[in-house]
Amino acid sequence: MNRFQGLFAIGLILAAAGAGAEESALRMRLVAGNGWTGYHVAMIPGAGAPCCYSGGRGDMKKSKCDLDTRNGKFVSDDSGPIRSGDLSIYWHTSNGKLDQVKAFSADCPVSSREAIRWIDPVDPKDSVASMLAWIESAGTYRDSMELAALALQADPSASTALIALTAPEKFIGMRKDAIFWLGHVRGTEGADVVEKIAINDPTIEIREHAVFSLSQSHAVDAYERIRAISRNDGSTEIRGKALFWMAKMQDPRAAADIDAALVSDTSEDVREQAIFALSQLDDGKATAALIAVIRGNHPRSVKEKALFWLGQSDSDEAIAFLDEVLTK
Repeated sequence: MNRFQGLFAIGLILAAAGAGAEESALRMRLVAGNGWTGYHVAMIPGAGAPCCYSGGRGDMKKSKCDLDTRNGKFVSDDSGPIRSGDLSIYWHTSNGKLDQVKAFSADCPVSSREAIRWIDPVDPKDSVASMLAWIESAGTYRDSMELAALALQADPSASTALIALTAPEKFIGMRKDAIFWLGHVRGTEGADVVEKIAINDPTIEIREHAVFSLSQSHAVDAYERIRAISRNDGSTEIRGKALFWMAKMQDPRAAADIDAALVSDTSEDVREQAIFALSQLDDGKATAALIAVIRGNHPRSVKEKALFWLGQSDSDEAIAFLDEVLTK
């Protein structure tokens, strides 16, 4: 090793040591007392208003998050007005050890049995580094809240951290949650990574989950990417799942593209999935698409599946068509 290489290596070691020192310094601040410790960082744009909500779909109302329990539904893409671009991160310490982390929009009301200790300001990179180190050192995977707390941070290093957690050697639950958050909130970079996983990962279960996670992206034309998978992937399972999520995305192109798959795909399993996918379109579109299949030039087995799923619909159009078929 020449003198320049030696100096360069020393520089890398010092830089790594400095990063580790910053992460350790924040960790020391977090474990300085038992209970909940909080701080604020910027929240990634497009994350909505992550908070706890009560009520059903279409009627959810923001409710107070109890840090000590798990009440309400955690939702990260609330369609209501967003009053804050900051994220509140809450770490819990017990007997000098970190054991929980949660994150909500800064305007989300929270409660706790004990007072929350605030330690602002915190460097966003240190926050990400501390969270990644804590997750990776746990020896197990607890729940998705810790991945949400990581994914919702605006700092670009959060994307890098999530990508690291998708590695094949990680816990499968951790991999799935990291893939989901990459697709859901981490923009074009996250969508690109998720698409590669959907195409190349050796585990079918992970690839199927990646197709779903890609459908959650609003940063790219996710529908077009999933359509390409439905046409080109070598796995019948993945092609079928791609058709399903194309329908669930309610894209205006879906009915025609799924119908085309009924004609072009040679796999009976994929054609069966295509019929099921058509049944998942909006009510009116689903009924019309299934009737078109029954009346079209398709194999009998395909028409039988379409007739079955049409029978599951209670729309007036579906019932009228079935009456017509039964009276002939």
